[in-house]
Formats: sequence, C-alpha cells, structure tokens
Amino acid sequence: MLATVEIEVKLTGSAAELSAAFDDLGGPRPTRERLLTVYYDTPEGHLRRRGFAVRIRSGSGFRELTLKRDEGDGLTRGEWTSRLPLATREDQTPRALRLPPDAPVNDLGIADAGALRPTFLTDIERTKKEVRTGDARVEASLDTGRISAGEREGRIAELELELLSGPVEDVLTGARALLEKRRLRIGTRSKAAQGTDLLLGTSSPAVRATRVKLYPADSIDGALAKVVRAASIQATGNLAPVLEGADAEGIHQLRVSLRRLRSALLFLKPHLGSRAAALNRDARHALRRLGPARDLDVFLLETLPPVIDANPGASSLPRLRDAARERRDAAHESARRLILSRRFNRFILDLLQVAHGGGLVVQDAGESLPKTARRRLNGRYRSLMKVASGFDHLSEPERHRVRISLKKLRYACDYSRTLFPGPAVDTYLRRLSALQDALGRLNDASVARRISQELAAADRRTAVAASRVVDWYERWACDAEPGLVESWRTFAATEPFW
Repeated sequence: MLATVEIEVKLTGSAAELSAAFDDLGGPRPTRERLLTVYYDTPEGHLRRRGFAVRIRSGSGFRELTLKRDEGDGLTRGEWTSRLPLATREDQTPRALRLPPDAPVNDLGIADAGALRPTFLTDIERTKKEVRTGDARVEASLDTGRISAGEREGRIAELELELLSGPVEDVLTGARALLEKRRLRIGTRSKAAQGTDLLLGTSSPAVRATRVKLYPADSIDGALAKVVRAASIQATGNLAPVLEGADAEGIHQLRVSLRRLRSALLFLKPHLGSRAAALNRDARHALRRLGPARDLDVFLLETLPPVIDANPGASSLPRLRDAARERRDAAHESARRLILSRRFNRFILDLLQVAHGGGLVVQDAGESLPKTARRRLNGRYRSLMKVASGFDHLSEPERHRVRISLKKLRYACDYSRTLFPGPAVDTYLRRLSALQDALGRLNDASVARRISQELAAADRRTAVAASRVVDWYERWACDAEPGLVESWRTFAATEPFW
C-alpha cells in the first residue's frame, strides 16, 4: 500500500507537439502500456462534491485502487493507492475501499463502497520514461486515448511530468523549457474532472477566491507564498472556463485572482526583488488583455438590460446590443489567445513555483509579520484618505481613483485579517465592502456610457441607442449620489481594525 502527495505538471496541445516535447526530454527508450481506468461515485455525486475521485486502473498484470483529492492548484494532488487482486470481468466494482490507513475515507460522505457505481472510463495508451530535469527525477508520460461517459466520448492527449524525487522548482523549470520550444499550454483539468464534465454534460465552473489564513509566527516570505498559492489556485482553476467560454464568470474570476496577486505584491513591494516585479508585470499585462471582455460582459449582462426593459419600443437598443455582442465575442477570443500564449503559460509556471517554494522576499525577511502588515495597512489607509479627501465633491474620474485605492486596501485587509483577530474586523470589512460595491456600480455605469459611445462612433445607426444609455446612467448616478456619500461617511467614521 502506498500513500503519496502527487506533484505533476500536465501539458496539453496537438498530438504532434506533445510527441515532439516528449522526445525533447531525452532519457532512455520509453515503455508502452494500455491502461483501462474506471471511475466511481455514488449516483448523488458524494465524491465529486467533496473533491475526491475513486478509480480502479488495470494494466498488464496489475490492478489497483486509487483515491485522489485534487488540491485545486493544477499541480498537487493527494493520492492513496493499494494493489488489488486481478479480477474477473464480473468483479470490477470495488466491494471495499481497501486503502492505506491514512487515506481520508471518512471524508468521502459514503458508508461503504457498495454505494459506488461506475461513472466514466478512460482507455489510454501511455508511453513513459524516467528522465532528469535539473536535480529532479521525473516520470514523463505521454497519454493518448479516449474518455467515455455513457454515449458521450472525448479525446485525451496530454504530457504529464510527475515528480518522483528532487525539487519542485526543477520539474517546473523543465516544463518551462518545453513551453519555450513547443506550442503547448498548461493543463489544469485532471482526467477525473474531464470525465465528470463529460458525464454531466457541463463545462468547467468558475473558481472563486479562497480565504488565506496567516499567523503572527509566519515569516513574510511564507505569508506571501500562501497568498500566491491562493491566487494560483484561483487563476489555474479559471483557465478552462475561459477557454471553453461557456460562462462569463470565468474571465471575471481570473481577473480577480490577478488583481489579488498584484495587490499582495505591491503591498509588500519594499521587501521584494526582481522576481516579484516580473510576476507583477505579467499579471498586469494579462489584466489589460482580459479587461475588454469583462467590461463587455458586464455591459451585456448587467448594465444594458435595464435600459432595454425601460424602453421596449426603442428598436435601436437591440442593434446596440448586437454590436456589443460582436465586440464581446472578439474580446473573448482575445482572452483565449492570451491563455494559449507562451508568455501567459510561463507566468503560470512561475506563479506555481513561488506558491510552492516562496523566495520572493529579499529584504528584511526576518521582520515581524504583524508589524509589517500594520505598517503597510497604515500606508494603504493614508493613501486612500488622501485621494478621497473632499469625497462629496469629487469628480467621477477622481472617485475612480478612490475605488482603486479602496480595492487595494480591501485585498490587504482580507490577507491580514487573521493577524488582528477581534469583532472590529468584520464591522470594518463589511462597511469597506459596501462602499466598494457602491463605487463599483458607479464605475459600471461609467463603463456603460463609454462602451455605448464607442459603439456609436463605429456605427452611427446605434447613436440614438447610445444616447439613451448615456442619459439613463447619468440620471442613475444622480439618484445614487446620496447613498454613495452616506456609504463613504459610514466607512470613514469606522476605526481601522489593525
């Protein structure tokens, strides 16, 4: 019996590029085997809802039962495996979860293995070899084949680099070298996740941020690595939703992950060096590429519909909507090209390397984390109060700067909240969030006016509709003004929790 933490980089692309990348790794003559794998769950999906997968894999002369738990970062998975006796055709379903003693069987939500049913299967031809990349010993597996769930079927083509021993950063460096040479991208969806989507007929769901828990005893570098890991989990989890394009939330949550990352890097900037600066540049570049798609999603899904509903006889508004859809589709295609680009995939690997190894802090690394956080929070707070001075009379562009400053403070508070426990934290964050939401709605209104004017400039037939949108949101901003000012006053009167 074997219990492991599996660390694996998955690369995807065309069969030809994957095969060439496999050859680029060098090493001994590879071996080939056919692997038949059946995945199991209850009809209610107890395992998938808890992030687990149970499978029985059969190959030449072996059969094994494996429990996996996806850690969500596209790199690390918990894995517990035990060998099973070779079975007859009638003995394919696990009658008992004979797993290593430390396997978290009690977390599965099932009383016994008899509740499990086959859900989907994979039929893979695996070509593998053991190679070295730096000081890491790596098993390279080239997998091609199919995945089947009932009458639905999909293809599998991926190159897996599983760390057997040595530093995590070396296997990531090896993957980075392949990305430089071949047209590949990082794969973040396990076969279990792909099979689940096939089974349910669903697409990859958007992934929201997870809360980071910092402790006073954490080093600054260790704390930042936690924050980067949370950002990497959210970022990698939203790559497939962006590529599949079925849900606008994927782009939104990817942008949130990048903003949270940049906020943390800027928050601790005096302690950081060139590696952090490079991550920040790449994150900023990605945000700029993703911005138009998000703005147009909000326009089409949130800010334009109430104007159309309030003007049912205005035939020009549907024309404006159609023009926005064309521009939105082009912006989403640009987002997908970003996700497929070498620069972005290198950035994701660099992100994973920091998440698992730290190493961004180069100055005053031994300073107390609470002391550092308090000093930096005070700096964020002073910056906000400076740009928000005379809030009642600020122009819209000036309030936009307040919104950006407030957002930076919000992320810093989210990261630091566990360092300063007490009831004041929730009160402060609740009022901060209310103000941020109010300013966000004001920004959405401003973006709606801008997009309408841009569309009208490109197509004069939409000019009347654009004018309606502009007028609508100018009136809305006037009506929202008293509530916005009151939200600011409530927040400004609240004592910071740190």
